[in-house]
Amino acid sequence: MFIMNSQQKIIVIQMTCWKMFDKLLKEAGVTMTAKNEEKIEEIIHRYIGEQASYGRCSADWRKARKEVQGNEEMRRELIEKLRTLA
Repeated sequence: MFIMNSQQKIIVIQMTCWKMFDKLLKEAGVTMTAKNEEKIEEIIHRYIGEQASYGRCSADWRKARKEVQGNEEMRRELIEKLRTLA
């Protein structure tokens, strides 16, 4: 997302994917730390990428988050993958 401030400079706001899946992290019993943040990102990216390539969910993160949370099977799969970090 880009935001223009009063001096017309572009400020880039970057949201990491794990924040969008915070609810699933809690269900998996995983607390994000500086040590495991990269691994969390990797697991989520890999899972969404695979599911999107199979046509099970969107490659758009906002849509994918809702689709995964709304699909019990996908939710369980991702939670199991994340539990390896707990």
